[in-house]
Amino acid sequence: MSISTYIAPITKGVELVTQLLMEEYQVNPETAKKLAENRVKPHLAKLKDTCYILAETSYVDKVYRDSYYHYYSSKLNNYKRDCIRLSLFEGEIKDGDFRQPERVKELQNIYRGFIVLRPIQPFVIGRSVISPQALKENTFLSCWTKFHTTVNGIKFEVEGFPHSSQDTETLSCAETTLWAIMEYFGNKYPEYNPVLPSKIITALNKVTTERQLPSKGLNIQQMSFALREFGFGTRVYGREEYKQDFEKLISTYVESGIPVTLAVDNMHAGGNIGHAILCVGHEQINDGQIDALLENQILNPTLKSAVVAKGIKLYDLDGIKKEFIFIDDNCPIYQKAGLDSPAKHPYYPAPWHTCQVRHFIVPLYHKIYLEAFEAKNFIFNFLVTGPEPIQHGSEVLIKTFLASSRSFKDSLALNGTFQDDVRELILETPMPKFIWIAEISDKNLMKKKMANGIVILDATEANIYFNKPLILAAYQDKLIKPDPTDGKLENIALSLQPFSIYTRNLRNL
Repeated sequence: MSISTYIAPITKGVELVTQLLMEEYQVNPETAKKLAENRVKPHLAKLKDTCYILAETSYVDKVYRDSYYHYYSSKLNNYKRDCIRLSLFEGEIKDGDFRQPERVKELQNIYRGFIVLRPIQPFVIGRSVISPQALKENTFLSCWTKFHTTVNGIKFEVEGFPHSSQDTETLSCAETTLWAIMEYFGNKYPEYNPVLPSKIITALNKVTTERQLPSKGLNIQQMSFALREFGFGTRVYGREEYKQDFEKLISTYVESGIPVTLAVDNMHAGGNIGHAILCVGHEQINDGQIDALLENQILNPTLKSAVVAKGIKLYDLDGIKKEFIFIDDNCPIYQKAGLDSPAKHPYYPAPWHTCQVRHFIVPLYHKIYLEAFEAKNFIFNFLVTGPEPIQHGSEVLIKTFLASSRSFKDSLALNGTFQDDVRELILETPMPKFIWIAEISDKNLMKKKMANGIVILDATEANIYFNKPLILAAYQDKLIKPDPTDGKLENIALSLQPFSIYTRNLRNL
């Protein structure tokens, strides 16, 4: 079959999709209209009215084709193996533009991603990557990566986060979440590879006692196991275990640019809903949210008594009440909601609004041994109890995140606000592949996206005793670093001036 192309403004998107479903998938007019209205329109409605769609038929989608050959082709009913791809542009386009070299550069500047339509009723929304630049509302920070594709024979690239709806047979919410994580990491880092549905099934064959097709979904342990099989050192956190720190830890990992899998349910309210979604970013923080931040509640009795005795006010930036950005296979991309009720938005009916996050899974690089809970506790204890504690009566706001030492040093080298002598000392310090960073600030400085102190930890060092994770710290007129020979801490008198905070983990496109 030959490839046909169609162009229409997004305001006519529903009509175009209805037509394509009838012509390409032989869906009857009434069903085609319902699918376009109920399944596709919500995705298009989030996009700017100035967008245009270029639709291509006979599209070979790698994810659906894998499901087709491993499942749908063995059915009695005749399922089509080709898909339809909707490519999105922010501005008017014409078919002839793709054959004019001078126009192609302009097209790249306005290219905003794609949505694949599968020949499966009613789950027609397949693999997609949409740039936040195409959204009507784009006031959030998130982790992105580049994806390479083609439109009408021309190569394009787009930054975004992968998304797909579940087909309920080869991909439930859990498998779709695993696919999205690997699609993101596989396109961002050379250490990982994207995975197809059949590879997820193969990976889980080692721990399952039942057939996996059609899918009945996965539990937390199975999802964590699959991520381990794909090369991650996964960590699972439960609300009951971490209590008041639970949501702060989610924030810490998201602030580190790591997509976190959330297991949500309403069992606590007597319901039977269970679901998996991805948390990939959060709204931009405003001054009012910083002002409203309460002092960090400390459960450790030793640390708590030291804070009280020294009159220290300790704030954790992860404690700010904010909305997060979710990738949810039941909804259009980039949903915004709070961690206390991640399904409380118009795309879900009332029973879903009672859902809470019960567990979350973090896909860590396999050589990161110091996890967030221990890293943050080490930082708080180091600052308050010493051996070089902050001054009595101090008021500090701490932003904690994980970063690669390469990205951190690159950012630091180009940070014109960072003090020269301290910058050069940090750049000359050997570091592992990943480091934990605590930027020490206060509320007024944080409103300006500034800090006046820093603590850097070795993310490969799980032994928290004798200050082993510490690489370097600079705050309140002193620089502290371990002596390379005996590990004893050196204290150098040095006044670190305020500097711009690190912002590479999450970005607004």
